[in-house]
Amino acid sequence: MDRFRQIEIFIAAVEHGSIAAAGRALGLSPAMAGKYLSALESALGTRLLHRSTRALSLTDAGQQYLAASKRIMEALVEADAEARDGRSQLAGEIRLGVPRAFGTQKLAPMLAAFCRAHPQITLNLHTDERYADLVDGRLDLAVRIGQLPDSALYTRPLGSIHMGLGCAPGLLGAHERQEISLIRRLPRLVFTAARSPGDWMVRDSEDRAYAIDGPAAMRSDDITLLVHAATEGLGIVYAPMFALDEALEDGHLIQLLADHRTTQLGLQIVYTDRHHQPARVRALIDHLTACFQEKRA
Repeated sequence: MDRFRQIEIFIAAVEHGSIAAAGRALGLSPAMAGKYLSALESALGTRLLHRSTRALSLTDAGQQYLAASKRIMEALVEADAEARDGRSQLAGEIRLGVPRAFGTQKLAPMLAAFCRAHPQITLNLHTDERYADLVDGRLDLAVRIGQLPDSALYTRPLGSIHMGLGCAPGLLGAHERQEISLIRRLPRLVFTAARSPGDWMVRDSEDRAYAIDGPAAMRSDDITLLVHAATEGLGIVYAPMFALDEALEDGHLIQLLADHRTTQLGLQIVYTDRHHQPARVRALIDHLTACFQEKRA
């Protein structure tokens, strides 16, 4: 049997949720679709899917094979398009995971520029402050902030992000904004999706560390919500500077302990395979890398 047809049916079965639905989508009977899938598993010597009367689910081997299979099929589609049309223009879909607030405030213009340069590419964005699983989420790549857990993912560093403390102007007097003893008594607005150590820690010029450990007035996994709550005078917020910049500039927040050092978070792109990426994915990685290099310069 045609191996590419087998792979095509395997991918369709996962995406449509059943072998019968995969067959319908590809113009095959359920029985013929099942034969293709069984032949693929027999050739590989392993089961790719758990079958039940209600649903399909991937085995561990199936999860790995799905990611590799999709890369193979995408490369084939690209090669066919270039040979057929005689063009080298990049096309297709890129599934990208981005932190919600960072995507809105910093990545949006960079991604818009990429889309203008490559009008045949569609960006499908998954926005979440939590780290989405690239395989389960069927993501080609993701932008991540913070300390990454040990994993098989490959990374491309983009830079670093500084943290900062802010509160509404009326919460502290001008001379109180550098007083740690006063700041530590204030209610905190706590970001629950933080992924790095050193949260709410500052260091003075002599490298003495202080924890800002007042009572929590609010907890949320939405950093933008917490910044807005801080502008309303609810408490102090510890957030990436990109999330504070606008409120600081328009005077709705003031920065606390500006002469102290705060945590720096790594900023990077992560992806599952560095050797078999579609050309459009490599182009986006290179584009974002160049954008952040230009900003640092």
